[in-house]
Amino acid sequence: MCFRIQRGGLYSKSFFENVLVEAHGTVLDLVFIGSLLFYFDQRRNRQNERKRLEEMLSDLQSYRAPDASYRVLGTIRRLLSLGIRDLHLSEMQLNNLKVADIILKRSNCHAVVFADSLLVDVRFEHCECDAAIFAGAKLNHVEFCHCSLRRAKFHGAKLDGIDLRSCQIQGADFTSASLKSANFRGVDCKGLKLKNADLRSANFIDAKNLDPAAISSARIIKDLKSNDPAILDLVKQSSSN
Repeated sequence: MCFRIQRGGLYSKSFFENVLVEAHGTVLDLVFIGSLLFYFDQRRNRQNERKRLEEMLSDLQSYRAPDASYRVLGTIRRLLSLGIRDLHLSEMQLNNLKVADIILKRSNCHAVVFADSLLVDVRFEHCECDAAIFAGAKLNHVEFCHCSLRRAKFHGAKLDGIDLRSCQIQGADFTSASLKSANFRGVDCKGLKLKNADLRSANFIDAKNLDPAAISSARIIKDLKSNDPAILDLVKQSSSN
């Protein structure tokens, strides 16, 4: 009796190729499912962390202890690290701090307090900053883009070179503020307070509702730019003195 043994063993080469192809497909499916589960898990964790931090920020709204400003800023930075820029900061205390490298978008900054703080490389986009307090603050490379700054208080603030062309600033108080080379071109300046302000080289061309009496109350108006004849006369008189 004779037996014939098939060359190559029990399974053919094509069988192993098919097995490898199926295994490869299974591995890819597992990787895809694993990645999907990881994504949703990270998303859930991020949402939970956002909720926790926003609740913490809300609790700090009425917190007035000496470390209030530091705790608020720390919470803001953690939210920003999550990519969240539309924050609710109404009436928050951020005074006597260095606030740097921050971008806020569509945030509620109503009556937020930045008094005596140093703001460096900070950008506000489409933010509501009505009645915000920047008294005594120093602003370096700070941008306000399409922000509402109605009744904001900049008493004694250093705002040299600030560009407010896209903002609403009616009723803002710039008493004793430094506004050298500030740009108010085309802005509605109704109710602006400029007593003892430094308006050297400030640009008020095409500014609306600007009261010449407000300009005359400023401390320095040398080289101020305007196309209002009454204001230009004030600038000429100031230059001749």
